[in-house]
Amino acid sequence: MSQVKTYKYKLNPTPGQKQALGQWLGSCRYVYNLSLSYKKTLWDHSKVSIGKNELQKELSVIAKETSWIAPVHSQVLQEVTDRVFNAYEGFFKQGKGFPKFARKGHYQSFTFKQGIKINPTHVQLPKFGKVRYRNSQDCTGIIKRATVRECAEGWYVCLCVETSIEPLPVNTSSIGIDVGIKSLMVTSDGETIDNPKHLYKAERKLKRLQRSVSRKKKGSANRKKAVKKLALQHQKVANTRKDFQHKVTTRLIRENQSISVEQLQIKNMVKNHNLAKSISDAGWYQLTQMLAYKAVWYGRTFEKVNARHTSQDCSVCDYRNTELTLAVRSWICPTCGTTHDRDVNAAQNIKNRSVGHTQLARKVYAPVGVVVRESPRL
Repeated sequence: MSQVKTYKYKLNPTPGQKQALGQWLGSCRYVYNLSLSYKKTLWDHSKVSIGKNELQKELSVIAKETSWIAPVHSQVLQEVTDRVFNAYEGFFKQGKGFPKFARKGHYQSFTFKQGIKINPTHVQLPKFGKVRYRNSQDCTGIIKRATVRECAEGWYVCLCVETSIEPLPVNTSSIGIDVGIKSLMVTSDGETIDNPKHLYKAERKLKRLQRSVSRKKKGSANRKKAVKKLALQHQKVANTRKDFQHKVTTRLIRENQSISVEQLQIKNMVKNHNLAKSISDAGWYQLTQMLAYKAVWYGRTFEKVNARHTSQDCSVCDYRNTELTLAVRSWICPTCGTTHDRDVNAAQNIKNRSVGHTQLARKVYAPVGVVVRESPRL
């Protein structure tokens, strides 16, 4: 079965190629801001909404006449205008913020739409040339597009590939997962996965590096060095969190045929300033995204169910303990006498609502988001 997969490689460009990559990135940022300004000005003054094709035609003329934009591949510039229109679509259709101009350091990537080639030592980018890279894994499949990204520790290339992935052998295991802050995940089988708290472990060092930045004179070389050190530490935290989540999600996918989690409104939850840092550090959204796409890859079932009363409902008899507070970590059901661990009971309710074991689940708590393999769910 054909799937889309992304391979990420560290580039090892020469000093001249580093400078050229920086120039391409700066040109793309300029074109993005120019496109956004032009589109906004036309609407503000003439109430004219320019289309993508018309804007790209005008930009192609400007690019040919501008010496420092001309070296950039035309497809890369087209992808920049795509980002402008995607930003407007996010504003009008998805309720995101109005498109903003990209500041230096905040526009970090550019994309090739086709023509990318790779061998064991080099990646060939259209109109740019061959760049050495660190071959950390084999790239299999047909390369559809490539994104070159500047990170704190250097340049990377992300290859979007269409490839065939063999589904895992079918098994009969199914679990529900309750995510949290103290324990990152608790499964319906009673397994508890502790929260590594990557950000909290690095917080002391991050504060020291942040103080070092604030003490340096703005615009100085020493401030730039301090900013880079701070960015490297933040990147390290993000990388360790992502590595941990990949290992956990891959194991869960391999061991279970069906996985269900609760549908959380994370965007609203982080508005609580007492918990925002802990929620962001846990990385719930990224965790569920990994489970979703890996389930598609390997022929598993992934579902999101309604999160209401998962802790208050008894997973055995559906009794609802409305007096249960956050401070209570275990309780005894007065109807059936079952002793419940709060988190395990919630995970069991999530599993039950996914597979429809209970009458209450079938009536009220139908799955709200489903990613299903092609064969019937067990």
